[in-house]
Amino acid sequence: MSPECWFACPQGDGNTAIAEGFWFGFTIRDLNNLPIPFIPGTDFWMIDCDPLRNLTLCAGSASSNADSATNSAGKTTISLTTLAVGGCADGLSPVVQGYVLQRNVPPCTDYCYNGIGWPGSNQALIKVRSCDLTGNLIVDLGDLAQFGTYFPPNPYNTCGDFDCNGAVNLGDLARFAFHFGPPGHKCT
Repeated sequence: MSPECWFACPQGDGNTAIAEGFWFGFTIRDLNNLPIPFIPGTDFWMIDCDPLRNLTLCAGSASSNADSATNSAGKTTISLTTLAVGGCADGLSPVVQGYVLQRNVPPCTDYCYNGIGWPGSNQALIKVRSCDLTGNLIVDLGDLAQFGTYFPPNPYNTCGDFDCNGAVNLGDLARFAFHFGPPGHKCT
């Protein structure tokens, strides 16, 4: 499966998951395998599960809440949210009520959309790219300096490739410039 790319900004004015072409669906069950209804959408969020990167959430969990509370079957989705983040990550884990969701196939392990699946899975690699490259939750001169080191003829760096097309180019520069513009997009 090809990697999915989610462009984000600390101001929360990036694209929604569904606009980027994907969504996350969850069924929440208790230890007796019974669905858990009515968990508020604000009790869901996504975190960085990429050990090589550091994604910083603006406003904590509010940057990636579910679309609605779980229904009577324990189901909900994350599709309409925009991430308000800084940094860069190759993998996201879903969290509900403070706990990272675990897959229900033994051995139970934390679920991570990092492209590393298990037999029979179609797990995607979710790449999150933000023009806040330093992860301080504001697009400022530090980010401009870092982006400059990613632009050709410098070596390719995936964190500067905002559309995940395999190259840091003028399209990425235009996207960066829009979010850098005065006063610089920041976490509000």
